[in-house]
Amino acid sequence: MQQRRTNLLLILLVITPVALLTWLGTYLIRDAARSTDAAMAAVLTERLATANQQLVNDLRRFTDRLDQMGNAPAATAAEMATALGGHEWVVETWTAELGGVVSLISQKKDVHPGEGADTTSRSTILLALLKSALGRERDAVGPFYALENTAGQVPPDRSRKAVWRTFSRSESYHLQSLERHAILVPFSSGWHVTDGDFIYWRKLGKGDLVCARLDSQLLRRALYARLPPPGLESYPGRMALATTSGIQLHLAGRLLPGSNRPPSARLECSAPLTQWVLSYSPAFMEFPKPYLFPILLGVGSGCLLVLALAWTFFRENARELRLAQQRVSFVNQISHELKTPLTNIQLYTEMAAHRIEDSGDAIAQRHLRVVETETARLNRLIQNVLNYARQQRDKLSVQIKPIVLDEVVARAVGNWRTLLENKGFQVHTILNGPPTMRADADALEQILGNLLSNVDKYAAHGKWVSIRTETAGSSVRIVVEDHGPGIPPGKRRMVFEPFERLRSDLNEGVSGTGIGLTISRELADLHGGSLEVCSLHKEGARFILTLPVQPL
Repeated sequence: MQQRRTNLLLILLVITPVALLTWLGTYLIRDAARSTDAAMAAVLTERLATANQQLVNDLRRFTDRLDQMGNAPAATAAEMATALGGHEWVVETWTAELGGVVSLISQKKDVHPGEGADTTSRSTILLALLKSALGRERDAVGPFYALENTAGQVPPDRSRKAVWRTFSRSESYHLQSLERHAILVPFSSGWHVTDGDFIYWRKLGKGDLVCARLDSQLLRRALYARLPPPGLESYPGRMALATTSGIQLHLAGRLLPGSNRPPSARLECSAPLTQWVLSYSPAFMEFPKPYLFPILLGVGSGCLLVLALAWTFFRENARELRLAQQRVSFVNQISHELKTPLTNIQLYTEMAAHRIEDSGDAIAQRHLRVVETETARLNRLIQNVLNYARQQRDKLSVQIKPIVLDEVVARAVGNWRTLLENKGFQVHTILNGPPTMRADADALEQILGNLLSNVDKYAAHGKWVSIRTETAGSSVRIVVEDHGPGIPPGKRRMVFEPFERLRSDLNEGVSGTGIGLTISRELADLHGGSLEVCSLHKEGARFILTLPVQPL
């Protein structure tokens, strides 16, 4: 029992708090890691958004600059194309009439035309698209917006396994840093692009088209040079610009340790660069470190405190157990020493009783009966102590033999009848036990002796005790009840604990070791039975000893 209690306390005082602290620490560390990752993701997203905004704004500034070239009043399409051809990045210009006539205006000899970027096919597709396209400028949130073919008559513009996309300049978009048109341009303009080719288009009022194909390397190089945006330090990690098909275009950053890992954040560029993707692989130095020291300090301190308390508790518990074992050992030795003189006292008392009985001295006989009663009481106390000592050593046992239960009960009651009746008790016995059964007669007598001893000590003012045996199915019950003060409901379990005694004005000062009921319940358990306090008896205390009727 004591060991089970110790194990239970071990779980409650050590394992449970440590487990809770470990769970709490793990939860806090994971929460800190999640918060750190979320903060890092927000930083990277903001960094990519800034880079994307820089690229698109630069392209918008360049578009405004091209719009201003040749934008003279009454300028013809050919004059506009000629003016655009003067830009160093423009390698080819042409005009396309609404009727489909394409005229090459300028072409630099040292630049080879891009595959699939020929003037006729691009102009035909652009004219058809601009004629049927739906502009969603109202929905645009950036410098450009995509043109969609709503008629469905123009097939997708494809070449070199890439898709050409068309974007128009947004008139409603304006940033303070952007250059504004000096005058309202009488045309719309935009870009017809793939992931590597850029064609600037300008649609005039009557439907004619002016186009300028740019040297994509010069344009991209100028855009790449803007990463990172002006005013910001170079990235510690790797910022990559690639096409949506995975072709790497540009790398930026200092490429410190850790930046060669897969990207932690990706962002598709805004129109008209939707075929480009920005990604970023942060360096190790960029990862914020979760502030784990307070968590580890708190959890560690809690665990150490729990372990210190547990160690203190178990040290005190071990000391108390050691002292209790020493006391039990001491009492056990003393009890053994007392058994021999007690046996001699009983022997010579019986011899003296025989002699006095023959002499007819009534006073001496009464004195000897007192000696016999007290000797029996002392013998019972010693036997309880010895049994308790054996129980502590897990050596308590019973000797099961065939018995007649009513004879055993009658003998045990007979040992107490004279004492109880001399104190005014009315002793009632109703014996209806089985003819024979198997049990330890000495153990049953000890149990009954302990119960009747408690009646003598605690129920003296009731002056009534009943002992009865009864058979119920495959078990037999021995019921001992009195008309004493009874046992409070909250203490019915405590009375079977060792050294537990009910303290009240009625029993205060009553002698006893406090182990009689503990031994009695243990003996009942060894029989496979039980000893309980009946909660339904209201006029005093009722103890019920239940034993199985074992076949002979």
